Formats: sequence, structure tokens, C-alpha cells
Amino acid sequence: MLATLVPLTAAALNHELIVAPIAPGRLAVACSNIAQDASRIAAGAQASDYWEGRQVNGVDHYVSEILAQPQATFRYSARAPDQRSLYPGHAGDLVDFVAIVCHPTSRANADASYALPGTGDVIPHMQPAGQPPKLISITEYAATLGIAVDNAPNLPQRLPLIVYSHGLTGSPISKGYVDVMVQLAAQGFIVAAPFHGDPRFSRVRIEDLSDFAYVLRNFDRIVELQLMRPLSLKAMTDVLLENSGFAAAVDADRIGGFGASMGGEAMALLMGARVTTGLDLSCGDAVHDTRIKAAVTFVPYMGQTFLPAFCDGQAGAAGVTRPFLALSGTADTTAPFAPALQAINLFKGSRYLVSLPEGKHEFRAEDAGDLFTWMIGFFDIYLALPPERVNSPPFFRMSGVVGGRDDRMVVDVHVPFANQGTEVAAMEFYNTILGHYFLSPAQSETAGILAGAAGPGWELTGQSFKVWLTLPPDTFQQVVPVCRFYARGPNTHFFTSEASECALVKQDPGWFYEGTGFYARRGNTCPAGWLQVNRAYNNRFRQNDSNHRFSTSDSTMADMERKGWVVEGTVMCARP
Repeated sequence: MLATLVPLTAAALNHELIVAPIAPGRLAVACSNIAQDASRIAAGAQASDYWEGRQVNGVDHYVSEILAQPQATFRYSARAPDQRSLYPGHAGDLVDFVAIVCHPTSRANADASYALPGTGDVIPHMQPAGQPPKLISITEYAATLGIAVDNAPNLPQRLPLIVYSHGLTGSPISKGYVDVMVQLAAQGFIVAAPFHGDPRFSRVRIEDLSDFAYVLRNFDRIVELQLMRPLSLKAMTDVLLENSGFAAAVDADRIGGFGASMGGEAMALLMGARVTTGLDLSCGDAVHDTRIKAAVTFVPYMGQTFLPAFCDGQAGAAGVTRPFLALSGTADTTAPFAPALQAINLFKGSRYLVSLPEGKHEFRAEDAGDLFTWMIGFFDIYLALPPERVNSPPFFRMSGVVGGRDDRMVVDVHVPFANQGTEVAAMEFYNTILGHYFLSPAQSETAGILAGAAGPGWELTGQSFKVWLTLPPDTFQQVVPVCRFYARGPNTHFFTSEASECALVKQDPGWFYEGTGFYARRGNTCPAGWLQVNRAYNNRFRQNDSNHRFSTSDSTMADMERKGWVVEGTVMCARP
């Protein structure tokens, strides 16, 4: 019963805008000291061998060996857990790390920039030895962004922190990575990145990850390498937040992460994922850091089809409960698209996957606009960036970015923010026996269903959107009652915010009107800052098995359409 009753607006996507690339950051940038002494580089080696932790002529190297001013460099140690099964080479050891920190600075900063040996890349306004970092003040930060500030104290501007993790055997100052750090800082972030020095733990190379024989011989060391990354990132954040030079400028409530390639896997582990620790796909725990509120990843490594990164069937990915955005190439054989898609679909927090059709495992200069536009838009929403960022792209409306590689949003699931005022979450259930969906906005009803009051088979899907149980005070925003109906034949519920549709269903003897299910903003189009709730219909009227699904996720609607459901259009609007 219940075919489509009234003509509805054609399905309106939330992510429907192709936006222009974000403008380069307007803030001047400085970075911590990373000066190097070329005379300390061994014969036959290059500076990059030390940055990336490579072995040359049988000798292992690390960037700490060639620092010209080691006392001026950001250095710290991380102790590996005393678990020989997981850390076969360093269990219980205190492992030394070097990091670089880039940040906005005053335009009056006259410190010289530093040319990196061998690459020509430049570290802007590198912090001289013996001097504190020159942090941007509240007054100059406001002036740069065109904000009037009266009587501001002469203190550093508190800024969001990005914990940055480079790709396997790379470094934060290798080609491309340093450019991303500097541009992020120019956009108003403090960016901190360790030199992971991966070959100190395993000499696995990018090309080896698809070689099953190599993985089989060296798997325990590969696991240690993976586990050392989140461990080192958390330890770096601990030290940075206590550092006398930088701590005053870090907003500890707005810490995000960025990871490329294996750095993307490190972000997932930091944010709650479990890691594959055995070739039998057994699971182990990595170091987590609850301070990381949201993460962006580029071509993230999430395993191979024969060896998922997050345990059997990527089940360990379910531990990620905070917002996560990934940009992944469909032609990437090093960090394949399929394992990334599988893992991200299992995440429990807000999750997004942007596909780069025919994209390989590379970062090209022409793709920078795409990456930064997605990244800044995402952080604007999920790190709650300050309101002066008026040029941030509209993330909840974005579907792609002009220029660079083609990009397409293929997974978009937003988990609502904390309720404000009298808002509640309409929780979505799915019945594994009936194949039906149901919305429950009342906490008592939700608890009853979970306890079996509605019969067997009901489980939460993890999707929800905001509504009200009572009419909120802001009724000028077109908040209306949502009619709730029940049909005994198909054993299903139906909700509508349209008065005409409600009246029509009331005339059908097969449907019992249960009253107002909740209140929502009516609309076929939603105002800026709101999410469109689309409705899908299973098209089983003739089988007396009608059911509808409501979601703010475009990818969910697309998935239902692939399963033969009819996407009927936007029927409500919800606050994010």
C-alpha cells in the first residue's frame, strides 16, 4: 500500500555545487628551525635520505644526524609499549623524533627563509636558534582578515592545530608535503608534523605493500611501523601543548588531523580504528587520541584487498566515531580505492569519501586547489572555525571543485551535532527480517525498540537527523507538525510534513493516523546551513509491503536507488 501520493519535487541533492578553488591563505607563515649541516651527510647519501630515515651503504640514518642547530629544533621522544609481539624492534624503548611546526606570523617578521638542501623548496621565515617562535598577535590576525578589534591584548592569536602525518618513507619537508604545510598555515592553522623515519621500524616500500611474499616475511615489522605512527603523533601533540613557545597559540579545543597515504591510516588509528596485527586478519589496538576532533586524508592507505588495514572485513574501522574526510583515487594501486570505501562505510562518525576518477597514488600541483578547498570546507564545519572565515566553501553543498582532477562525492553521512535547545535526534532503525526502515525521535521509544518491544530484527543504522518533539519557539522558520501513520498490512510507518499529503493518507482506511510524530521544518528547498532530508520509497505498493526511508545523505539515497527504490525528493529540512 501507499504508492507516491502527491507529486513531489525532484530529488534535491545536498551536495550539488561545483565550487571554485579556495583562494590562497592571506597570512604570512613561519616555521620552526630545521637547519641542516651538509658536511654531516655521508658519502653517497643525500639530505632526503636522512629526512626519510633511509639506509645508505648499510647504515641507518635519521634527520637528527644532520641538524645544524639541534638545540633549536622541535624534538621529542615517544616510548613504545613493552609489547614484543606488537613492537618487535622497539618494545619498551624511548624513540627519538624530530618535528617541524609551521604557523601564521607577523608580516613584520624579518627572519630569513631557509632553502632545503637538494630540493630548492623553502622553509619560510625559519625560527633562528635561541629565539622563540614569532607568533601572530590577536591584533594583526584580525587586521589581516579585515576585522576590527578594540583594545586587544598583546597576546598570540589562539589558532586550530593540524596534526600532520606524511606518507610512507616520506617526510614533512619532502617534495609536495612542505607546500601543503605552508599553505595550511597561511589559511590560519598551526601545523605540526613529525619526521616518522619509517625505515627505522621496517624497510617496507610503497611498491612492497602489494607483494604478498614480502609482507609475509616482514609482517611483524610492518605492524610495528604502523603502530609507531599514531604513537609518535600523540606524543608530539602532548609536547606541543606544553611547549613554552607554541602552547599559548594553540586552541586545544580545535585540533584536527591531516594524513597522506599511510598518514591517512595513521589518522584513522588515532581516531579509534583497530589495526590488523596478524596475517590471519586478527585485530590489535593502536594508540588513540581523543583530542583529534576531525581528520582529512589524501589517497589514504587502508590496506589491500587481500590484507585490509583494519582487521577482517575492515571491522576495526567501526571504532572511528569522529568526522573523517578522504580523497581517494580510483586508479590507485598502492592505496586502493575499494578498501578505503569499505572502511569508510564502516566508520560511525560523520564520514565522507571524495573519489578522484582515474587518480593514482600521487599529489600533483594542479590538484592543490581541490585538496585545500575540500579540506578547509570540512574543517570549517567540523572544527568549528571562527566566524571570520567568511570565504570558507559551503561544505554541506559541495560536490566538486573546478580545476585539477575530476572529483566526486561518493559517501556523505553527517552525524548531527549536539542538540541545541529542544532539538532531538530522529534515530533510524532497520529491521533485518522485514527489510523496513523506521524513525524514532523519542528516547523512550528508541530504548523500547532496542529492548524488543517492537518485535525482533530491529537495529540502529547509525543515521539520524534533528527534529523537535514539541513546537519550538522559532516557528517563523516554518516548523510544522509531521504526521505519523501506521499500516498493519505491510507493518510499516509513514511520515509526512506536507499537510495535503497528510490529509490524503488519512482518507486511506489501510492507514491509522497516530498523530504528530515530531516537528520539522517543511520544505522542498532548504535555507543555507540546513540539510535536506530526502525520502526514498521501496516501490512495493502492489506487494502490500510499502516502506519509506528518510536521510540527509545523498550517497544513501543513491544506494537505495541502485536497490530499486524510488527517490521521491526533499520532504523536510534539518539543522546539522
